[in-house]
Amino acid sequence: MKMPFTLRLAYHSFRAAVRAGLLFLCAWLILIPASDNEAQALGASPGQQYPLGLRPMRTAQVIVAVAPDPAYGLIALGLGPEFTPWMVKIMMQQMALGRVLPESATVRQGTQSIRDIDGPRFIQVD
Repeated sequence: MKMPFTLRLAYHSFRAAVRAGLLFLCAWLILIPASDNEAQALGASPGQQYPLGLRPMRTAQVIVAVAPDPAYGLIALGLGPEFTPWMVKIMMQQMALGRVLPESATVRQGTQSIRDIDGPRFIQVD
């Protein structure tokens, strides 16, 4: 038995739209350079096209926009018992705002490191 033509047309149209949406999402995550707002949120210079932390920030934006609350429970379950769904939700929201990098990574991008001093450096060898 063959499905009616209109039902097959609707199915394949929906399937093509979903594939196009996923392709656009992947292109946005990987290929499209950062806007000025994204670069500023990540603490990068305005000229940088792909600052460190851009892809995790965009991924978190998608998760915050699309994922229902039970998804945070599943993520917390995968991370381990020390994480609660509420903590995972807050982490994702912070990542979506651009607060994705630890201080050591942002210092590397910044102008001066905390370790750069003018005086002598003392090295201890074990």
